[in-house]
Order: sequence, then C-alpha cells, then structure tokens
Amino acid sequence: MMMKFSLILFMFLMTNLGVGQSISDSKHIAMDPSFTRKSDGSLVLSWVEKQGDTTLFFRKVWNKTLQVWSNNEAIHIHPRASTHAEGMPKLAYKADGTCILMYEVNKPSEKSRFSGDLYISMEAKGIWTKAQTIHRDSTAGLSHSFGKIFPLANGQVGALWLDIKLGPKGRTLVYAETLEGMGFGDMRVLDKQTCECCRIDALADEQGNVDLIYRDLNDQGERDMAYIHSSNFGKSFTQPVTWMADHWQVNACPHAGPSLVRGPHGLEATWYTGANSGSGIKWAYQGKKELILHLKGDKYRQAQLATNPKGDVALVYAQIKQEGERYYKQIGMYVKDKQGKMRHLMVSNTDSDCSYPVIQWTGKSWLLAYESWKGEERVIQVKEVN
Repeated sequence: MMMKFSLILFMFLMTNLGVGQSISDSKHIAMDPSFTRKSDGSLVLSWVEKQGDTTLFFRKVWNKTLQVWSNNEAIHIHPRASTHAEGMPKLAYKADGTCILMYEVNKPSEKSRFSGDLYISMEAKGIWTKAQTIHRDSTAGLSHSFGKIFPLANGQVGALWLDIKLGPKGRTLVYAETLEGMGFGDMRVLDKQTCECCRIDALADEQGNVDLIYRDLNDQGERDMAYIHSSNFGKSFTQPVTWMADHWQVNACPHAGPSLVRGPHGLEATWYTGANSGSGIKWAYQGKKELILHLKGDKYRQAQLATNPKGDVALVYAQIKQEGERYYKQIGMYVKDKQGKMRHLMVSNTDSDCSYPVIQWTGKSWLLAYESWKGEERVIQVKEVN
C-alpha cells in the first residue's frame, strides 16, 4: 500500500514539475536570475556569470508561441558591475521595443565603502548606447543603488532607486521615467528616509495606477514595508504608508526586499521580517490585517510573487534545510487559486543548494529560474511547473 502511494505521489510530482534545465555556462559562477517582459508579452530571463573577477551578463527569450528558449545572448556590461541579489543588473522594455539595462558599480571611497553609481544603457535595433549614470550627481563618496526598472502604461519605463542620504539616517527613494526618444528625465524624491539596502518592487497598469513597495526606516528604527501609489500615471504620488506593521527593529541592513503583484482581489505583497512578533516570510493583501500565509522562522527567505490570467497567484521561496552536517536551501512554491485554495510543492532537488528564485507565467505554465550549487558548479536552473 505504501509503495503504491509513493508511486502515485511520484507520478503527481512528475506531472506538475517539468524537467529542470541549466542555461548558464557551467565553467562560470552564475547568479542573479531576473525576469522581465517585452511589449509583445514574451518573457525575457537575464542573469550574471562571473569569470574570475569579471562580470558577464546574459539574456534569453522565451518564445510564447513555440514555448522554447532562444539562444543565450551576451550583453556588454561594466566588468566590475555589482552582482549582489538585491541590486542585480536587470532589464526592462519600452513599448517601442527599446531595451534598457540598469546596473550598479561600487566605487568605495574614504567617505563610504558602499558608495557607487547606477548606470543605464539603452538598446534600439540591436545597438546599445554608451552607459551613463541615471543620476545627475556622480560625486565620489555618494551612494546610488538598489535600482528597479519597470514598464509604464504610456510605453515608457519607470525607474526607482535608493539615492543619497538627506535626513539623519537612511537613504532617499527617488523616481524617474524615460522621455520620448530620450533617456530618463529628472528624478523626484518620494521618501526622504528609507532602509539603506533592500530591493524595491513596482508595477503599473493601463488605468494609470503605479504601485510601489519597499523597506522603510521610521524614526523609531523600524524597518517595515512601505507602500506608495499614483493614480495618474506617475504624475504625482501619495505619501508612504506602512503595508503591515511588523515593528522590526534591527541596526543592520536586512538585504531582503519585498515582492508585489496585482491579483484577482487587489494588490498582494510578500516580504521577509525578523520581527519578534513573528519572523519569516509574510504574504498579505493590501489593507488586510490577516495574513494569506506566514512561513514562520528564519529558515524561509527570498520570497517572490507572480500571477496569471486565471487568477492564480504563485509564491516561491528558498528554505534552509539540514541533513546531518549538511545545510542547503530548497526552492518551495505555493499556488493560490482565485477562491483562495492553495497547493504546495518543493521544486528543486535536494542534492543541490538552491536560492534566489524568480517566477513568471508563460501562458501555459509557471516558469521558475534560480541559482543552483552542486559541488563546485553554480548554474542558473530553469523549471516549468503546471
């Protein structure tokens, strides 16, 4: 009876989990998978490979009609571009097909070892422009980093990043967007005091809503998630409000930003907190006190969300596990349907140490990408989940 049950479970998992595929060069150290979409809806996966001390950058397009990958394409990037997962190099596309690359270059100074610049390069018809800083002030010792780029309803691309310190602590959150036929316009300060070192998430829709979420820093030293909204295509923004009060006080950089999606019942966000009131990954609707899900404890990290047209919302995460003296991380996944019913499965194999999952819907299935360590080999693994 037990053997029959195990066989049924194995067949179920094989039906729902596609066969994994390594897409990076196994001779390099691969990291930082990131999804974006072209204006026609095609998925684009980008990632970093380290060859010695040199940073290489690649992209790969998922053909939504044929449901297959294109060949890997190398994109020129600064050889010392930063590769930390919260501020990884990333891509976004304008409606006219222009591709924008954003990346950080750390430039330590006597003033700060964390100082650096945030660069933008643009591709039109296969030709890339020379990289330039998105910010106007490139004075040595200042910090511009943790950028986010995302498509806007007007066909342009919006950018958010953490900029120089203006208040007694923390850093500023700023916003800019591309102009017709040009690069980014002037930046606007949206919050004068945020956490110094976590990724930002944002999305826009055709109705003029621009929604963004990030880790804030209040006067009491709490580093909880803050939310800002625009209802007029980014012409003006609301003042920041706390998404959910975890009251997490920590005198350090969590390096753990949130993820935001618009589901069938409104905005949903997930994030990590180390608060005494309940650490772990939290998943919640906007404006609701009760949680959709709470993965409790410090063993759960790196949560990301995605949606599909059926009204499903998927959460992926990395879970720290132990087998004897061996510690590793396994990628897990929850899928919540429109009625709120959830299913759960573990995605990655237990013989590898896997982290930093990202997820998108292909039109037929969920597509995951994540870092996978096995021995000395560190690659980007992709896997389909039905």
